[in-house]
Amino acid sequence: MNVQEIELADGVGDIHGEQVTVHVADGVQTFRIRKDATLLEVMEKAAKFAGLALLPPRQRPFDVLRSMRGEAVTEVIESIDQPLGEYLRHPSHAAHFTIELARTIHVNNRWDVASQEEMSPREILALPRIHLGSTEYTLYRPESTDSLPVDTPIKLVRGTELEAQRDGKYGGGC
Repeated sequence: MNVQEIELADGVGDIHGEQVTVHVADGVQTFRIRKDATLLEVMEKAAKFAGLALLPPRQRPFDVLRSMRGEAVTEVIESIDQPLGEYLRHPSHAAHFTIELARTIHVNNRWDVASQEEMSPREILALPRIHLGSTEYTLYRPESTDSLPVDTPIKLVRGTELEAQRDGKYGGGC
């Protein structure tokens, strides 16, 4: 396995940092990172090396970090703001993780996690973080003027983007 040396925001690479292994999507990323880097930074770098981004961007991600013991996936790590070195002080913790990618979708400026692989626009608009009424809003694919039928399920994948228009007419205000 090729260990990647990385630099964090301060621009100082640390070859004496901690070697971590992170399973992301269908791959495994192994790299060195400073012990004072947060677990969120570990997630961000592993995702970047895998050619992905955590979603939603510039917010606390809906993707979750789990610890691993050997090949067994264990609990979700809730405190991703803690430094890696602090996390590793616990005797049962190792620098071996997996990122569970959420089926995060984007409607206008709102993000949420799709509860199913296929959902109708009515169900999408009712998601707690989207929370737009299907009697007031119509969903569209980006750059399309064809509205999505309110009760016809559509396939949702991680990163699906949709637009909601208030009056049901493309180009209306929302």
